[in-house]
Amino acid sequence: MEHFVTRYDVDCPAGATSAVLEDSIMHKGRPATAGSKILENFISPLDATVVTELEAAGVAILGKTKMDEFGAAGLFMGAGCGADAPEPRSGAVGAVADGVATYAFCNDYTGAVSMEAPARGVCYIHPTYGTVSRYGLIPAAISMDQIGVVCKTPADGSRALSIIAGPDAKDGAMLPAPGEGRGGSKPGARADGRIVLGVPANVLACLSDTSAVTGFARNFDTVDFELECFDAYAQVMQILCCAELNNNTTRYDGIKFGYRAQGYKNLLELYKKSRTEAFGADVKLASMIGSMVLSREYYSRYYDKAMRIRRLVKESLEFDKYDVIVMPAGERAGGASDSGGASDSGGASDSGGASDSGGQGGKRPFLPLALHALPRLCGLPAATVPFGGGGITLIADVNCENVLFSALEAVGL
Repeated sequence: MEHFVTRYDVDCPAGATSAVLEDSIMHKGRPATAGSKILENFISPLDATVVTELEAAGVAILGKTKMDEFGAAGLFMGAGCGADAPEPRSGAVGAVADGVATYAFCNDYTGAVSMEAPARGVCYIHPTYGTVSRYGLIPAAISMDQIGVVCKTPADGSRALSIIAGPDAKDGAMLPAPGEGRGGSKPGARADGRIVLGVPANVLACLSDTSAVTGFARNFDTVDFELECFDAYAQVMQILCCAELNNNTTRYDGIKFGYRAQGYKNLLELYKKSRTEAFGADVKLASMIGSMVLSREYYSRYYDKAMRIRRLVKESLEFDKYDVIVMPAGERAGGASDSGGASDSGGASDSGGASDSGGQGGKRPFLPLALHALPRLCGLPAATVPFGGGGITLIADVNCENVLFSALEAVGL
Protein backbone atom coordinates (compact mmCIF):
# COMPACT_ATOMS: atom_id res chain seq x y z
CA MET A 1 0.00 0.00 0.00
CA GLU A 2 1.21 3.50 -0.81
CA HIS A 3 0.66 5.38 2.43
CA PHE A 4 1.08 8.92 1.17
CA VAL A 5 -1.25 11.26 -0.64
CA THR A 6 1.47 13.94 -0.49
CA ARG A 7 5.10 13.02 0.21
CA TYR A 8 7.53 15.77 1.09
CA ASP A 9 11.10 15.99 -0.12
CA VAL A 10 12.59 15.83 3.38
CA ASP A 11 16.09 14.74 4.28
CA CYS A 12 15.55 12.64 7.39
CA PRO A 13 18.75 11.03 8.75
CA ALA A 14 18.58 7.38 9.74
CA GLY A 15 17.37 6.99 13.30
CA ALA A 16 15.91 10.51 13.48
CA THR A 17 12.42 11.02 14.85
CA SER A 18 9.95 11.43 12.01
CA ALA A 19 6.23 11.87 11.66
CA VAL A 20 3.46 11.79 9.08
CA LEU A 21 0.19 13.71 9.21
CA GLU A 22 -3.23 12.50 8.21
CA ASP A 23 -4.49 14.71 5.39
CA SER A 24 -6.98 16.43 7.71
CA ILE A 25 -4.17 18.26 9.57
CA MET A 26 -3.07 21.54 7.99
CA HIS A 27 0.56 22.23 7.12
CA LYS A 28 1.10 25.70 5.70
CA GLY A 29 1.67 25.77 1.96
CA ARG A 30 0.82 22.08 1.58
CA PRO A 31 -2.34 20.44 0.20
CA ALA A 32 -5.01 19.39 2.72
CA THR A 33 -7.98 17.45 1.36
CA ALA A 34 -9.37 15.42 4.30
CA GLY A 35 -9.60 12.62 1.75
CA SER A 36 -12.31 14.44 -0.22
CA LYS A 37 -12.63 15.68 -3.77
CA ILE A 38 -14.51 18.69 -2.37
CA LEU A 39 -11.14 20.02 -1.11
CA GLU A 40 -9.35 19.31 -4.36
CA ASN A 41 -6.33 21.62 -4.77
CA PHE A 42 -6.92 23.31 -1.40
CA ILE A 43 -3.63 24.61 0.07
CA SER A 44 -3.32 25.09 3.82
CA PRO A 45 -3.05 28.79 4.75
CA LEU A 46 -1.67 27.98 8.21
CA ASP A 47 0.13 25.46 10.37
CA ALA A 48 -1.86 23.35 12.80
CA THR A 49 -0.65 23.75 16.38
CA VAL A 50 0.58 20.14 16.42
CA VAL A 51 2.71 20.91 13.36
CA THR A 52 4.24 23.91 15.11
CA GLU A 53 4.99 21.80 18.19
CA LEU A 54 6.52 18.95 16.18
CA GLU A 55 8.76 21.26 14.18
CA ALA A 56 9.87 23.03 17.36
CA ALA A 57 10.83 19.64 18.80
CA GLY A 58 12.93 18.82 15.72
CA VAL A 59 10.62 16.10 14.39
CA ALA A 60 10.90 15.67 10.62
CA ILE A 61 7.47 15.71 8.95
CA LEU A 62 7.57 13.39 5.94
CA GLY A 63 4.20 14.06 4.35
CA LYS A 64 0.43 13.56 4.38
CA THR A 65 -1.17 10.13 4.53
CA LYS A 66 -4.28 8.72 2.90
CA MET A 67 -7.55 8.64 4.81
CA ASP A 68 -11.23 7.91 4.30
CA GLU A 69 -13.23 10.98 3.28
CA PHE A 70 -13.58 13.11 6.42
CA GLY A 71 -13.09 9.85 8.33
CA ALA A 72 -16.78 9.06 7.79
CA ALA A 73 -16.41 5.48 6.56
CA GLY A 74 -15.84 4.27 10.12
CA LEU A 75 -19.45 5.17 10.94
CA PHE A 76 -20.81 2.59 8.51
CA MET A 77 -18.06 -0.03 8.26
CA GLY A 78 -19.57 -3.05 9.98
CA ALA A 79 -17.12 -5.92 9.94
CA GLY A 80 -14.75 -4.26 7.50
CA CYS A 81 -12.24 -3.06 10.10
CA GLY A 82 -9.51 -4.47 12.28
CA ALA A 83 -8.43 -8.07 11.90
CA ASP A 84 -11.33 -8.76 9.52
CA ALA A 85 -10.49 -5.88 7.17
CA PRO A 86 -9.95 -7.05 3.57
CA GLU A 87 -7.16 -4.51 3.04
CA PRO A 88 -5.43 -1.71 4.97
CA ARG A 89 -7.35 1.57 4.88
CA SER A 90 -5.35 4.02 7.00
CA GLY A 91 -2.17 5.45 5.56
CA ALA A 92 -1.25 6.64 9.06
CA VAL A 93 -1.34 3.09 10.44
CA GLY A 94 0.50 1.70 7.42
CA ALA A 95 3.29 4.26 7.58
CA VAL A 96 4.14 3.39 11.19
CA ALA A 97 3.62 -0.35 10.76
CA ASP A 98 5.99 -0.43 7.78
CA GLY A 99 8.64 1.66 9.56
CA VAL A 100 8.28 4.69 7.29
CA ALA A 101 7.74 7.06 10.24
CA THR A 102 8.13 7.04 14.01
CA TYR A 103 4.72 8.62 14.61
CA ALA A 104 1.55 9.29 12.68
CA PHE A 105 -0.97 11.88 13.81
CA CYS A 106 -4.64 11.62 12.90
CA ASN A 107 -8.20 12.32 14.00
CA ASP A 108 -9.80 8.96 14.78
CA TYR A 109 -13.24 10.11 15.90
CA THR A 110 -14.94 6.85 14.84
CA GLY A 111 -12.38 4.36 16.17
CA ALA A 112 -11.56 2.97 12.72
CA VAL A 113 -7.83 3.66 13.15
CA SER A 114 -7.93 2.07 16.60
CA MET A 115 -9.46 -1.05 15.09
CA GLU A 116 -6.84 -1.34 12.36
CA ALA A 117 -3.76 -0.50 14.45
CA PRO A 118 -3.39 -3.70 16.55
CA ALA A 119 -4.07 -5.84 13.49
CA ARG A 120 -0.97 -4.21 11.95
CA GLY A 121 1.07 -4.61 15.14
CA VAL A 122 1.04 -0.95 16.20
CA CYS A 123 -0.64 1.17 18.89
CA TYR A 124 -3.07 4.08 18.84
CA ILE A 125 -3.13 6.62 21.69
CA HIS A 126 -6.32 8.67 22.03
CA PRO A 127 -5.68 11.63 24.40
CA THR A 128 -8.15 13.22 26.78
CA TYR A 129 -10.44 15.57 24.86
CA GLY A 130 -9.04 19.06 25.24
CA THR A 131 -5.40 18.19 25.97
CA VAL A 132 -4.19 18.42 22.36
CA SER A 133 -5.06 21.47 20.31
CA ARG A 134 -7.34 20.99 17.31
CA TYR A 135 -6.36 24.31 15.75
CA GLY A 136 -5.57 23.56 12.13
CA LEU A 137 -7.50 20.27 12.10
CA ILE A 138 -10.20 20.12 9.43
CA PRO A 139 -13.32 19.52 11.55
CA ALA A 140 -15.55 16.47 11.22
CA ALA A 141 -17.39 15.76 14.50
CA ILE A 142 -16.46 18.71 16.70
CA SER A 143 -17.38 17.18 20.06
CA MET A 144 -15.28 14.08 19.29
CA ASP A 145 -12.48 15.43 17.10
CA GLN A 146 -9.14 14.85 18.80
CA ILE A 147 -5.68 14.40 17.30
CA GLY A 148 -4.17 11.11 18.44
CA VAL A 149 -0.98 9.17 17.82
CA VAL A 150 -0.20 5.97 15.92
CA CYS A 151 3.06 4.56 17.28
CA LYS A 152 5.07 1.36 17.62
CA THR A 153 4.98 1.19 21.42
CA PRO A 154 3.14 2.90 24.30
CA ALA A 155 6.45 4.51 25.31
CA ASP A 156 6.63 6.12 21.86
CA GLY A 157 3.07 7.34 22.33
CA SER A 158 3.96 8.87 25.69
CA ARG A 159 6.86 10.75 24.12
CA ALA A 160 4.64 11.99 21.29
CA LEU A 161 2.03 13.31 23.72
CA SER A 162 4.72 15.11 25.68
CA ILE A 163 5.43 17.06 22.47
CA ILE A 164 1.91 17.90 21.30
CA ALA A 165 -0.13 18.16 24.53
CA GLY A 166 -0.49 21.55 26.14
CA PRO A 167 -2.57 24.73 26.30
CA ASP A 168 -3.50 26.65 23.17
CA ALA A 169 -5.62 29.80 23.19
CA LYS A 170 -6.57 29.11 19.57
CA ASP A 171 -8.71 26.12 20.60
CA GLY A 172 -11.60 27.10 22.87
CA ALA A 173 -12.20 23.51 24.00
CA MET A 174 -8.83 23.08 25.70
CA LEU A 175 -8.85 21.91 29.31
CA PRO A 176 -7.66 24.63 31.72
CA ALA A 177 -4.84 22.50 33.16
CA PRO A 178 -3.75 19.73 30.81
CA GLY A 179 -1.08 18.52 33.22
CA GLU A 180 2.49 17.63 32.63
CA GLY A 181 4.16 15.41 30.04
CA ARG A 182 1.79 12.56 29.39
CA GLY A 183 -1.27 14.67 30.02
CA GLY A 184 -1.89 13.15 33.47
CA SER A 185 -2.58 15.89 35.99
CA LYS A 186 -4.40 13.43 38.26
CA PRO A 187 -2.40 10.92 40.29
CA GLY A 188 -4.75 8.17 39.08
CA ALA A 189 -3.03 5.23 40.75
CA ARG A 190 -3.95 4.13 44.28
CA ALA A 191 -1.84 4.91 47.32
CA ASP A 192 -0.49 1.35 47.39
CA GLY A 193 0.45 1.53 43.71
CA ARG A 194 -2.15 -1.01 42.60
CA ILE A 195 -4.09 -0.56 39.38
CA VAL A 196 -7.58 -2.05 39.46
CA LEU A 197 -9.03 -3.12 36.11
CA GLY A 198 -12.71 -2.75 35.31
CA VAL A 199 -13.95 -5.62 33.12
CA PRO A 200 -17.32 -4.94 31.42
CA ALA A 201 -19.13 -8.28 31.51
CA ASN A 202 -21.90 -7.25 29.12
CA VAL A 203 -19.33 -6.31 26.47
CA LEU A 204 -17.48 -9.62 26.72
CA ALA A 205 -20.81 -11.40 26.37
CA CYS A 206 -21.06 -9.98 22.84
CA LEU A 207 -17.82 -11.64 21.73
CA SER A 208 -16.94 -15.12 20.61
CA ASP A 209 -13.28 -14.68 21.59
CA THR A 210 -12.39 -12.86 24.82
CA SER A 211 -8.88 -14.32 25.25
CA ALA A 212 -7.04 -10.99 24.78
CA VAL A 213 -9.09 -9.23 27.45
CA THR A 214 -9.05 -12.08 29.96
CA GLY A 215 -5.32 -12.66 29.37
CA PHE A 216 -4.51 -9.03 30.09
CA ALA A 217 -6.83 -8.91 33.11
CA ARG A 218 -4.97 -11.80 34.77
CA ASN A 219 -2.16 -9.41 35.61
CA PHE A 220 -4.33 -7.13 37.78
CA ASP A 221 -6.96 -6.99 40.47
CA THR A 222 -10.28 -6.78 38.63
CA VAL A 223 -13.81 -5.55 39.17
CA ASP A 224 -16.61 -6.90 36.99
CA PHE A 225 -19.26 -4.35 36.01
CA GLU A 226 -21.64 -3.53 33.18
CA LEU A 227 -21.35 -0.59 30.82
CA GLU A 228 -24.72 1.11 30.93
CA CYS A 229 -26.41 1.70 27.57
CA PHE A 230 -23.73 -0.28 25.68
CA ASP A 231 -26.36 -1.60 23.28
CA ALA A 232 -27.01 2.00 22.24
CA TYR A 233 -23.37 3.09 21.80
CA ALA A 234 -23.24 2.56 18.04
CA GLN A 235 -26.57 4.30 17.43
CA VAL A 236 -25.60 7.27 19.60
CA MET A 237 -22.27 7.55 17.78
CA GLN A 238 -23.94 7.48 14.38
CA ILE A 239 -26.59 10.02 15.32
CA LEU A 240 -24.20 12.52 16.93
CA CYS A 241 -21.35 12.13 14.44
CA CYS A 242 -23.67 12.38 11.43
CA ALA A 243 -25.30 15.50 12.87
CA GLU A 244 -21.95 17.18 13.48
CA LEU A 245 -20.46 16.03 10.17
CA ASN A 246 -23.50 17.39 8.36
CA ASN A 247 -23.03 20.78 10.03
CA ASN A 248 -19.31 20.87 9.28
CA THR A 249 -19.60 19.92 5.61
CA THR A 250 -22.21 22.57 4.80
CA ARG A 251 -19.35 25.07 4.38
CA TYR A 252 -18.14 23.25 1.25
CA ASP A 253 -20.20 24.79 -1.54
CA GLY A 254 -17.82 25.17 -4.50
CA ILE A 255 -17.57 28.95 -4.11
CA LYS A 256 -14.51 30.03 -2.12
CA PHE A 257 -12.22 27.01 -2.41
CA GLY A 258 -12.08 23.39 -3.43
CA TYR A 259 -13.97 21.60 -6.18
CA ARG A 260 -16.41 23.55 -8.37
CA ALA A 261 -18.72 21.85 -10.86
CA GLN A 262 -19.04 23.03 -14.42
CA GLY A 263 -22.13 23.73 -16.49
CA TYR A 264 -24.41 25.20 -13.83
CA LYS A 265 -27.22 27.65 -14.60
CA ASN A 266 -27.61 29.41 -11.26
CA LEU A 267 -26.19 29.54 -7.75
CA LEU A 268 -28.41 26.78 -6.35
CA GLU A 269 -27.44 24.45 -9.17
CA LEU A 270 -23.75 25.24 -8.56
CA TYR A 271 -24.15 24.17 -4.92
CA LYS A 272 -26.03 21.00 -5.81
CA LYS A 273 -23.76 19.90 -8.65
CA SER A 274 -20.52 20.66 -6.80
CA ARG A 275 -21.56 18.77 -3.67
CA THR A 276 -23.10 15.88 -5.61
CA GLU A 277 -20.01 15.37 -7.75
CA ALA A 278 -17.43 15.92 -5.03
CA PHE A 279 -18.76 14.10 -1.96
CA GLY A 280 -18.47 10.33 -1.67
CA ALA A 281 -21.17 7.89 -0.60
CA ASP A 282 -20.26 7.81 3.11
CA VAL A 283 -20.31 11.59 3.53
CA LYS A 284 -23.57 11.84 1.60
CA LEU A 285 -25.15 9.18 3.80
CA ALA A 286 -23.86 10.90 6.94
CA SER A 287 -25.24 14.24 5.71
CA MET A 288 -28.66 12.77 5.03
CA ILE A 289 -28.81 11.10 8.44
CA GLY A 290 -27.52 14.28 10.08
CA SER A 291 -30.14 16.42 8.35
CA MET A 292 -32.87 14.02 9.45
CA VAL A 293 -31.89 13.78 13.13
CA LEU A 294 -31.53 17.57 13.37
CA SER A 295 -34.85 18.27 11.68
CA ARG A 296 -37.76 19.67 13.68
CA GLU A 297 -39.71 16.46 13.19
CA TYR A 298 -37.02 14.09 14.49
CA TYR A 299 -34.82 16.23 16.75
CA SER A 300 -36.35 15.10 20.06
CA ARG A 301 -36.68 11.47 19.03
CA TYR A 302 -33.10 11.05 17.83
CA TYR A 303 -30.60 13.85 18.49
CA ASP A 304 -31.90 14.97 21.86
CA LYS A 305 -32.27 11.38 23.06
CA ALA A 306 -28.74 10.55 21.89
CA MET A 307 -27.37 13.52 23.83
CA ARG A 308 -29.23 12.37 26.95
CA ILE A 309 -27.84 8.86 26.62
CA ARG A 310 -24.35 10.31 26.14
CA ARG A 311 -24.68 12.16 29.43
CA LEU A 312 -25.99 9.04 31.20
CA VAL A 313 -23.05 7.02 29.89
CA LYS A 314 -20.55 9.51 31.29
CA GLU A 315 -22.34 9.78 34.64
CA SER A 316 -22.53 5.99 35.01
CA LEU A 317 -18.75 5.48 35.01
CA GLU A 318 -17.30 4.78 38.46
CA PHE A 319 -13.56 5.38 38.35
CA ASP A 320 -13.49 5.26 42.14
CA LYS A 321 -14.08 1.49 41.85
CA TYR A 322 -11.61 0.83 39.05
CA ASP A 323 -8.72 2.77 37.55
CA VAL A 324 -8.79 1.46 33.99
CA ILE A 325 -11.47 -0.14 31.84
CA VAL A 326 -10.29 -2.92 29.52
CA MET A 327 -12.12 -3.50 26.23
CA PRO A 328 -11.49 -5.69 23.19
CA ALA A 329 -9.93 -3.71 20.35
CA GLY A 330 -11.48 -5.51 17.42
CA GLU A 331 -14.65 -7.17 16.33
CA ARG A 332 -14.71 -10.85 17.11
CA ALA A 333 -18.42 -11.00 17.39
CA GLY A 334 -20.67 -13.93 16.90
CA GLY A 335 -22.12 -15.30 20.05
CA ALA A 336 -24.57 -12.92 21.56
CA SER A 337 -27.50 -11.20 19.97
CA ASP A 338 -28.61 -7.69 20.70
CA SER A 339 -30.66 -7.37 23.87
CA GLY A 340 -33.23 -5.21 22.14
CA GLY A 341 -32.08 -1.82 23.38
CA ALA A 342 -31.33 -0.57 19.89
CA SER A 343 -34.86 0.16 18.78
CA ASP A 344 -35.64 2.18 21.92
CA SER A 345 -32.47 4.22 22.26
CA GLY A 346 -32.09 6.48 19.31
CA GLY A 347 -33.85 4.55 16.56
CA ALA A 348 -30.79 3.18 14.85
CA SER A 349 -32.88 0.91 12.69
CA ASP A 350 -34.15 4.11 11.04
CA SER A 351 -30.69 5.63 10.63
CA GLY A 352 -28.53 2.72 9.63
CA GLY A 353 -27.59 1.74 13.15
CA ALA A 354 -26.51 -1.26 15.12
CA SER A 355 -29.52 -3.51 15.05
CA ASP A 356 -29.06 -7.22 14.58
CA SER A 357 -31.16 -7.23 11.46
CA GLY A 358 -28.21 -5.84 9.53
CA GLY A 359 -26.00 -8.81 10.27
CA GLN A 360 -26.03 -12.49 9.48
CA GLY A 361 -26.62 -15.29 11.92
CA GLY A 362 -27.15 -12.91 14.86
CA LYS A 363 -23.90 -11.02 14.27
CA ARG A 364 -23.96 -7.36 15.31
CA PRO A 365 -22.59 -5.49 12.28
CA PHE A 366 -21.80 -2.25 14.11
CA LEU A 367 -20.18 -3.79 17.17
CA PRO A 368 -16.72 -2.40 16.17
CA LEU A 369 -18.12 1.15 16.34
CA ALA A 370 -19.58 0.43 19.78
CA LEU A 371 -16.31 -1.02 21.09
CA HIS A 372 -14.47 2.25 20.47
CA ALA A 373 -17.29 4.66 21.30
CA LEU A 374 -16.74 5.18 25.05
CA PRO A 375 -13.61 7.38 25.00
CA ARG A 376 -15.04 9.43 22.13
CA LEU A 377 -18.44 9.96 23.72
CA CYS A 378 -16.98 10.85 27.13
CA GLY A 379 -13.72 12.58 26.14
CA LEU A 380 -11.61 9.97 27.94
CA PRO A 381 -8.01 8.91 27.20
CA ALA A 382 -7.53 5.47 25.66
CA ALA A 383 -4.68 3.29 24.43
CA THR A 384 -5.24 0.52 21.89
CA VAL A 385 -2.40 -2.00 21.67
CA PRO A 386 -1.73 -5.45 20.19
CA PHE A 387 -2.05 -8.17 22.82
CA GLY A 388 -2.58 -11.91 22.93
CA GLY A 389 -2.89 -12.41 19.20
CA GLY A 390 -5.50 -9.64 18.97
CA GLY A 391 -5.75 -6.31 20.68
CA ILE A 392 -7.11 -4.49 23.71
CA THR A 393 -8.17 -0.95 24.49
CA LEU A 394 -7.54 0.57 27.91
CA ILE A 395 -9.65 3.56 28.98
CA ALA A 396 -8.94 5.80 31.97
CA ASP A 397 -10.51 8.82 33.64
CA VAL A 398 -10.00 12.34 32.28
CA ASN A 399 -6.34 13.42 32.32
CA CYS A 400 -5.18 9.99 33.52
CA GLU A 401 -3.03 8.98 30.56
CA ASN A 402 -0.31 8.23 33.11
CA VAL A 403 -2.44 5.38 34.50
CA LEU A 404 -2.85 3.88 31.02
CA PHE A 405 0.89 3.88 30.43
CA SER A 406 1.57 2.48 33.91
CA ALA A 407 -0.84 -0.40 33.31
CA LEU A 408 0.76 -1.23 29.98
CA GLU A 409 4.24 -0.94 31.44
CA ALA A 410 3.27 -3.37 34.22
CA VAL A 411 2.79 -6.15 31.66
CA GLY A 412 5.86 -5.25 29.64
CA LEU A 413 4.19 -3.32 26.84
